Amino acid sequence: MDVSQLGAQSSFIGQEQSAGGNKKLGQDQFLKLLVAQMKNQDPINPMDGKEFASQLAEFNSVEQLVGVNKGISSLKDTQEMMRVEMTNSMAASLTGKNVRALSNKVNLDAGGSADVNFELNNNAENVEIVVKDASGSTVRTESLNGGSSGENSWTWDGRDNDGRSVAEGQYNVEIKATNGDNSVKSRMFTEGTANRIRFSGDGVLISVDGVEVPIGNIETVGNQSS
Repeated sequence: MDVSQLGAQSSFIGQEQSAGGNKKLGQDQFLKLLVAQMKNQDPINPMDGKEFASQLAEFNSVEQLVGVNKGISSLKDTQEMMRVEMTNSMAASLTGKNVRALSNKVNLDAGGSADVNFELNNNAENVEIVVKDASGSTVRTESLNGGSSGENSWTWDGRDNDGRSVAEGQYNVEIKATNGDNSVKSRMFTEGTANRIRFSGDGVLISVDGVEVPIGNIETVGNQSS
C-alpha cells in the first residue's frame, strides 16, 4: 500500500472535518478513508481479506449507530410534541374549575381582603407572616400565636402596618415559622377558580382568581364552580 497517498487522503479528510467544525470521524469520512485505502493498496501485497471484512463490519456498525441516533432524536421530538399537546389540552379542561396550586402570591382587590393559606410540616410556637409589594418593600407584618401541623389560614384585611389601606394588586407573602430555636418548614398555596389560561415562553400559566401559577404547580382539581 502507498502509505504517502493514503496519508494525503487522510489529511484531506481531516481538513474537511476541521472546515465543518466536526472533530469526530463521521460516516462519509469513514467511507472515503476506506475507499482510499482500497485504491492505494499495494497490488503485490493487497489488503488481507479478514482485515477488510473487519473494517466493513466497523463501517456497518457506524452506520447503524447513526441510524439509532437519528431514531432517538426523532423519538424525543415526537415525545416533546405529545407532551406539549397534552399540557395544552389539560390546561383548557381546567377553565372554570376549582383548583389548588402552590403560590406565594395573593391578589388584593380594592377595599377588599385576601386569604393567606399555608401548610406547616410540624406544629409551630410562632408564625410570622410578611406581606411585600412588587418592589419587595414590607407593607404588613403579622405574628400569629402559633400554628398547627397541616393547613392554616390568615385573612389579610388589606391594610399596612400603620392601618392604612394599600393599593389593589398582587403581593408576595413569606411565612416564617419556628418552634423554639428550630425553624418549621412551610409552603403557601392558593385556592380558587381557574378562570384564564396564558401560553407564555415560560410555559402554560393558569390564573386562579387573579394569581397566575404554572400548570405544574396545580395540586388538586375540584368540580366546576357554579
